[in-house]
Amino acid sequence: MNVRTRALAFAGAAAVGLVATGAFAAPALAAGPTDLALTLSGTTLAATTSGKVATATVTNKGAETADEVVITFDLSGLDTSVVEVPLPDADACEQTGSKIACGVIPVKPGENLDLVFALVRKGDGTPGKLTATVSHGADDAVSTNDSATATVTVSESTGPDLTTVAPDVPLNEEGLTGTVAPGEETELFYYVINFGDEAVQGLKVKLNLPEHVTFVEKRKDCEYAADNRSAVCTFDVGLIPADEDTGEGAPYSAIQIDVHVLKVADDAPAPAVLDGGVVSAEGIKTVETPEVARLASAALPEGVKGVSAKDIDESDNTDEFSVHLAKAGGGGGGGELPVTGVQAGLIGGVGLVVVAGGGAMLLMSRRRRVVLAVPDDEKPTA
Repeated sequence: MNVRTRALAFAGAAAVGLVATGAFAAPALAAGPTDLALTLSGTTLAATTSGKVATATVTNKGAETADEVVITFDLSGLDTSVVEVPLPDADACEQTGSKIACGVIPVKPGENLDLVFALVRKGDGTPGKLTATVSHGADDAVSTNDSATATVTVSESTGPDLTTVAPDVPLNEEGLTGTVAPGEETELFYYVINFGDEAVQGLKVKLNLPEHVTFVEKRKDCEYAADNRSAVCTFDVGLIPADEDTGEGAPYSAIQIDVHVLKVADDAPAPAVLDGGVVSAEGIKTVETPEVARLASAALPEGVKGVSAKDIDESDNTDEFSVHLAKAGGGGGGGELPVTGVQAGLIGGVGLVVVAGGGAMLLMSRRRRVVLAVPDDEKPTA
């Protein structure tokens, strides 16, 4: 089996954790002003790609932390002989018939949590639809936003397919969401990967910051608005399709843009979660993969022909992020792991499984994290 692995700087707010020992049961209901909302993105595949990563995003719009969170994928409307959905994680997920249930760490108020899952191309035809539902161990304030259904599509077109990931701010040393106090500085990272079947040369990234947050240091490849709360950055980089990434150096299929320094205003309300942060990426030109290799560290020369880099699936080109504030004088850097059970391992990255050359491609990183937790009966003894 041809297995291709690359260590990528690929960040965000995803975490998979322990819910309970044994089968996933429906959470017991208890009163609490918690409102989880779920959306799906990234469910269109380029014509000849072997697969891609899609995302189920859970946002806590309520005022209390959601515990015993379970995301359930219903595959009954999906033709898995055309597109298959493997278990997102063998330890935190289990499949019963056409349903996959995944236990997720608690979701704090205002937090955005991304559970990535693979869409693997298996054959020709019309894939159908996929439904995902989120539940938790308390009464949800708004039930109408707990589920989302997306049509899984294999495009008739070839082209780049960029996926953008931006983590909530700040991340602590464990790669989990922490806090920053008013008057303090913090950092924003974002990441772009090409799951399409054509290479792209040049990226344009648009950034918008939440209210009370501004850019401190200015990059030479970005233009900033007068209020320092938005920017447009142009990066002369090339991204080849993930299927063509050998893991042996440039050219790359993904990049980490590192780093934007942000400042929280002295008078920002705290404690609070400042939402409204957005990172959106688009390609500038499509080019042949050998041309990307030649131009990996050089400017586009005159005479290089390209066309508009029309993205196959624009639903995952944009990612939202929030800035989490501790009260003034309370100190930032919080974000202890509020997980039931024991961390079996903290992967400094998110596991992205995509068919590549008949095998599996595992994409890892330093900052986006997947927390693997073992059931209670597998806890190590002291």
